[in-house]
Amino acid sequence: MGGTMEIDERELLNGPCKNQDKLWEWIKLFCNLQVPRKSLCPGHVAPFEYLKRAYFEPGTDLVVWGPRGGGKTKLGAVATLLDLLHKPGVEVKILGGSLEQSLRMWEHLVPAIEEMELGKAKGRAIQMSNGSKAGVLTQSQRAVRGVRVQKLRCDEVELFDREIWEAAQLVTKSKRSEVRDRIVSGTIEALSTLHEPYGLMGEIVDRARGNGTPVLRWCLMEVLERCPAERECASCPLWEECQGRAKTQCEGFVTIEDAIKMKGRVSRETWEAEILCMRPSARGRVFPSFDLSVHVREMEMTAQTLALDFGFANPFVCLWIGQVGEVVHVADEYVQPGRTITEHVREIEGRKWGKIGRIVCDPAGNGANEQTGQSTVNVLRKEGYWVSSCKSGIVEGLERIRAVLRNGKGEAKIVIHPRCKRLIKAMECYRYEEGKGEKPLKDGEHDHLIDALRYYFANRSAGEARVGRY
Repeated sequence: MGGTMEIDERELLNGPCKNQDKLWEWIKLFCNLQVPRKSLCPGHVAPFEYLKRAYFEPGTDLVVWGPRGGGKTKLGAVATLLDLLHKPGVEVKILGGSLEQSLRMWEHLVPAIEEMELGKAKGRAIQMSNGSKAGVLTQSQRAVRGVRVQKLRCDEVELFDREIWEAAQLVTKSKRSEVRDRIVSGTIEALSTLHEPYGLMGEIVDRARGNGTPVLRWCLMEVLERCPAERECASCPLWEECQGRAKTQCEGFVTIEDAIKMKGRVSRETWEAEILCMRPSARGRVFPSFDLSVHVREMEMTAQTLALDFGFANPFVCLWIGQVGEVVHVADEYVQPGRTITEHVREIEGRKWGKIGRIVCDPAGNGANEQTGQSTVNVLRKEGYWVSSCKSGIVEGLERIRAVLRNGKGEAKIVIHPRCKRLIKAMECYRYEEGKGEKPLKDGEHDHLIDALRYYFANRSAGEARVGRY
């Protein structure tokens, strides 16, 4: 390539690719990269799908959920090179989760441009002879808010500052190409692994699925190289993931040996989350056995108990809970700060369940309110409720919840209705505070819902025995 490039090759380099086959051949010829075109796992796409969509412009943003070491950054650089060459006048910015991350994509791009004698980088910017431009942005409000570009490629968005990500949503604009009289769409691409449930990348994926933005996911299997025929399958550490497919279906750029080494260095949890892209990591979660596919589903039931966590500045929480046989059902939720207990009662009684006479709650509700001089528990009793407020330690209460998520036989004994969105999020996001032992982080968002659920289990066994006291 570069100075030894023939005239015909030069014309092919600068000429647009008319279809996806020509695009694939262009990348193989000029980038020396054979990008896989087959997906192997359910719900996944081949990495080439990203380059195809980025190049031919469906006009929508793109979200790429890929594995660590799975080529996201390199493919982002290839997409940028194609934009600069085949969309004259386009402007592309690269924004990473850190400056170092931004420069990784940049370091793939610049050598290719200089080797092909297409231009020369000056600092963190490139100006092409056809009017196209590219540059690197830092993670700062000033850097992000000061640009208007056609393409913003965001690498490892899981590491972004949320405010920077929000600011980045307003920087793109479409532009008519001066040479070929075509519209270059203003789009944002988010490329990342998905580390944490309800982290930034998780939110981006959920939002994309809700509004129709393509979510392109691939894992190790989509980028694994063809396995040599002489390698023995039965003893291979990758057999569980591969099942022999690498001998006939894989065509990627990650070597078998590198994949085996990675698997041997990390926990199964990390392997499944960051390499197989199965789910976010459960590391540090209070309820690692909570599984959306097992514990969340619609069900018909009659709520029998209200579980309350009191709050005014912090949210007041109410969970509608019933039990059918041995299985606990959480049927509904109400989460609201800034109201009095009387206002909450009216809201709760107005729900489809009507008035449910049994309440379990925080023992702190027995203390006198500074404004009214009477306790919240007494207010509820005067409203006609039977109230139980057994004391229970946090660790003990959490263990009771874990026991119904997965009992000793591996059975799930709790089901949460999909309408309980805040509780479901809390079950996934409630975490231990680093270096603080067995006490979870009181984050002001998730802990109140978990507290309400704890009070249910603390009072469940004591309920009938305590009725006569009230």
